[in-house]
This record gives sequence, structure tokens and C-alpha cells, in this order.
Amino acid sequence: MLSGCASGRDAEDEPAIPLSAEAYRSREDDAAGGRIHVRLTNTGDAPVTVTSVALDSPGFESAPETRREIELGPGNRIDVEAGYGAVRCDTGPEPAYAVIGTAERAATPVRVPLATPYDVLGRIHDGDCAAEELARAVPVTLIPEAAPPEPAAPLPARLVVSRGTASGDIRVDEVGGSVLYALRGALPATMRADEDQLNIDITIDAARCDPHALAEAKKPFVFPLWIAVGSSAPAYSRIPVSEENRRTLTNYLTTTCDARR
Repeated sequence: MLSGCASGRDAEDEPAIPLSAEAYRSREDDAAGGRIHVRLTNTGDAPVTVTSVALDSPGFESAPETRREIELGPGNRIDVEAGYGAVRCDTGPEPAYAVIGTAERAATPVRVPLATPYDVLGRIHDGDCAAEELARAVPVTLIPEAAPPEPAAPLPARLVVSRGTASGDIRVDEVGGSVLYALRGALPATMRADEDQLNIDITIDAARCDPHALAEAKKPFVFPLWIAVGSSAPAYSRIPVSEENRRTLTNYLTTTCDARR
């Protein structure tokens, strides 16, 4: 398996840090969105203490580093989450680097070439750019009710599907939820070629209320959406969730989880 490796001297008076880095995307990463995993391996003869990991790729906006302090012995490896920001569709995702903080080089992070087997960053980049294009072709708005009919009930909501740059029939095939929220609706639903708007009734329910999920969920508002335009196959997009809607959903989850305990 290919891997990137830090080599040479990053500064004249500092020794190289013997680390290699390789990217992969787990099923959980795919569902959460906005993150990959970086597999770090100590390729040297002495321990290395990793303190943080971040992704540096020209195809994505930067994201905060992941803080993770662990000592890697010679030959040992660890998998660490690394976030990525909004896609930059005017440039590709390579060359990519893992920016690694270490105790041995506290003042200067190590930039390690990031190996990307199976073109993992390229596939994420292509998918996110396609989703942005689909969002322009078929804008979608989420409109949740302020509160459910009773504390433990699902929250009624509506998806408003509008015609942007797309022509022909538009079919919404499926919606998905996240770790914390389950979304359900009467799908598939079709907006005909002579229509400019489609309203779809959905419900939003609490998928998990356990403290671990509530504390650890990093992408609670990433809701997948599959839309087919004309005769094309369904394509992946995401339901935009505004800050106001995030507050509504957070309040709903708090109230509903309290009522179900």
C-alpha cells in the first residue's frame, strides 16, 4: 500500500520526524461528511508523540486541527480523524499533506505528503462539487415546525424543492438522517416539467438520546438527499440547515430526549 513519508530536514537545525501518512474514508466519515481519517505510521527507530493532525489540500478550505496526543513507538500506527472545509471546485485536491503536531517539534508542525489510495480525496472532491452544482440546479429549503404536537412526538417539517437551473422532471428519491436525527417522508416525489415548486411533508425524529451520542456527534445536521433530474440517475446532495433551523432542531432534541427518559 502506498504511503507518504516526511523526509529530509524541515529546518536546518531540526531533525526530520519519521512519519508516513495515508488517507481513507470510513462509512462513518461518509455519513457524517466533512472528514476523513489519516493513518499515521512511525517509520523510524525512536518513539514520536503526535499532538494534532490537520489536512492541507488545495481543493478544500482548511478545517480546525484534531487534537490527539499519543506516543507512537517504532513501527506503530494510529488512525486520526481530520476535517476538511468547503470544497474549492476551481482547483484539484492534490498535492495533499497531513500537517502533524508533535511533542518533538512543538513549535513547527510537520508537513507529511498524504498518500490517497483509490483517489479518496479526488472522489470526495468530485462528489462535493457535483452536490454544489445540483444544489444550484434544484434548490431545497427545510422548513421545520417550531415544536412537535407533543414532547415525545416527531417534529413535522416540510421540504420545499424549487426549480433552479434544471429543466424537465425532478424527482426526490430519498432523504437521510444523521447520528442524532432520523428523517422520513412520503418519497419518491416528483416535480413535473411544467411545475416550479414541490412541497414534501417529512418528519424529523430523535434517532439517539444517549449521552455519548449527544456529546460526540460532530455532524448532527448533515442530512443526505438524492435527486434525479430528467432521465439521469439519482445524485447525492444535502439538505441545507440554517442557523435558525439548527437552533430549532437542537431545542426539539433536548425536549424530546428529556421526555423519553
